[in-house]
Amino acid sequence: MNQHIDKSRDLDTHGEEKVFEQYLRTRRLKYTPARKELLRAVFGMHDHFTADQLIDRLKEKQVGASKATVYRTLAVMLACDLLEMHDFGEGSRYYEHTYGHAHHDHLFCVNCKTIVEFRDEAIEKQQSKVAERAGFELLAHTLKMYGLCELCRKDPANRPRLGSAVHRG
Repeated sequence: MNQHIDKSRDLDTHGEEKVFEQYLRTRRLKYTPARKELLRAVFGMHDHFTADQLIDRLKEKQVGASKATVYRTLAVMLACDLLEMHDFGEGSRYYEHTYGHAHHDHLFCVNCKTIVEFRDEAIEKQQSKVAERAGFELLAHTLKMYGLCELCRKDPANRPRLGSAVHRG
């Protein structure tokens, strides 16, 4: 059954702060107030975002962090598995916090860039069967499906912008 994911309903344990602080400490990196604010800002968001969108949100909240600090901190969060980064093939890198959340897949609107998270057990089982038939032990996977969201399909003014993200054939 196809299930849409709403991470805002997940229980926030704040375990991400412990993971982040421990990761930094073991690498002799500082857990600065700016990094702490960035971590809290990222885990306070329940959608996908680009680094520039994060910077804009930080400015709105009057959190002072340079662009370099944001990029470096995102890289550290990726390295300690607090975040995942997605490239939907249109030139932007999207981040989402995944720590404490179940695996899910993505639908991406090639027109308005809407991202919908979902989980479908039938798809999960089929992927496992494919890997098994090929002699693979499946360790991880990502599934990104590209198309037009409901709003873009309904509005004739919204012509799909097909790019490298969409496979033809």
